[in-house]
Amino acid sequence: MDRNTSLSTSISSRRVIDIIKDRITFNPLYRVLLALIAIFAVFTLFSREFLSSMIMPGILLLGAELAILSIGETFVIIAGEIDLSVASVYGWGALFALIPSNAGLPYPLSFLIALAFGCFVGFINWLITVRFRVPALITTLGSMWVFRGLLMGLFATTFLSFKGGESWLLKTFGGQVGIIPRLFFWFLIIVAVFYILLNYTKFGNWVYATGGQKETARALGVNTDKTKLACFMISSGLAAFAGAAYLGRMDWFLSRLGMSSMGFGLETEAIVASVMGGTAFTGGQGNLIAVSLAAFALSSFRSGLILIGVSSYWIDGGLAVLLIIFCVIRSLGQAR
Repeated sequence: MDRNTSLSTSISSRRVIDIIKDRITFNPLYRVLLALIAIFAVFTLFSREFLSSMIMPGILLLGAELAILSIGETFVIIAGEIDLSVASVYGWGALFALIPSNAGLPYPLSFLIALAFGCFVGFINWLITVRFRVPALITTLGSMWVFRGLLMGLFATTFLSFKGGESWLLKTFGGQVGIIPRLFFWFLIIVAVFYILLNYTKFGNWVYATGGQKETARALGVNTDKTKLACFMISSGLAAFAGAAYLGRMDWFLSRLGMSSMGFGLETEAIVASVMGGTAFTGGQGNLIAVSLAAFALSSFRSGLILIGVSSYWIDGGLAVLLIIFCVIRSLGQAR
């Protein structure tokens, strides 16, 4: 009887382990949650300050900002394309919100100008990619360096400060509620809206269909070109939103903006977060909740490495290792 009980217990334990393996291998949400827990456990072990009221606001702030960029990037990748220009649009979004405000325009209007600029860049990326049949990798790489080059050429040694009038909108982007940055609440609104859009609307079905089976989608009446246009505009629009919202933290985080380096490298992190969240480069797959958690995992990882004194040169390498690990896990899941 004892032997049978022991054998039954062993089988049950194996089944539990197999279920956990399947969850981690097949479900991106579980993979990201496990990574987030592991990151917090490791860095808390190295430094008790990791969970302090000085570090956590920064993690939440940078995670919210990256998550907003990653949500837009995910739409484009699910639709079967890619957008490398988001970091440059982010920098110009801040600029288009800053300069008109400093010239006397109310910040909400400057904010709308920044959003309009972002949507315009998305339209240009779509036009070159879809109408002129240039691969999105080349198109958005080109637009990334065009806008980055203009920033560096015009503002290479310039630091700009916000001198516009007070604005209720700008205040909602800056400061904190307790230890939670106000931008985090904006992130919650954005992820909720776009999660519903992607998972519970006809447009969301079109996005998945466009990236997964484009010819089949066209045969079923889906306008794949217009769907991609919307995705490119969402990506660039959210990048400009994040850049314009950056001004809100100047009252407590930074007093001046170094324009030439604004957002530099964020496109890589947005893509890494998207892939970590289970988005397939081949299109047709993606989970915005998992992508958002991946963004916070990356911000936690970066903050933890900085806290324990790791050189910034190693941080990008660490992000690359995380990307490779998650791609390998995804491949193992597909093979199984």
